[in-house]
Amino acid sequence: MFKLRNQKGFTLMELMVVVIIVMVLAGIGVPVYMNYIKEGKKTEAYAIIDAINSGAKVYFQKNGTYAGGSLDKFLATEDVGNAQYFTYSLSNLAATGYMAKATENGTWAPAGAYIEWTQTGAVGANGDPGTGSFAETNW
Repeated sequence: MFKLRNQKGFTLMELMVVVIIVMVLAGIGVPVYMNYIKEGKKTEAYAIIDAINSGAKVYFQKNGTYAGGSLDKFLATEDVGNAQYFTYSLSNLAATGYMAKATENGTWAPAGAYIEWTQTGAVGANGDPGTGSFAETNW
């Protein structure tokens, strides 16, 4: 008869347990990582809308109104031109406020998702540019 020598290696059961553990960790880690990537891309929208807002306030201080403004007049054309993940637009340009919108490009975000800045309450006679707030929709 053969004598069993000191055998080295793993049993099939041990390998299966390790594979299951790795799969569970990947099942948890991949969605968290994908959300992390999405949130990172959203920072582009916040940064560029912030640049639009800064330029809009300069425009307001010179003109006493937001009416007649544009991305070019708000000094944001270069920032918008370098954008990768969003398309930017202005709307509701009035004496007391405006709306800047960043709409997602591509398939990395839910269809129709956007980030919006609404500026309100400006008073040209006082030089007060008003206040604003961000809103995220369809995320």
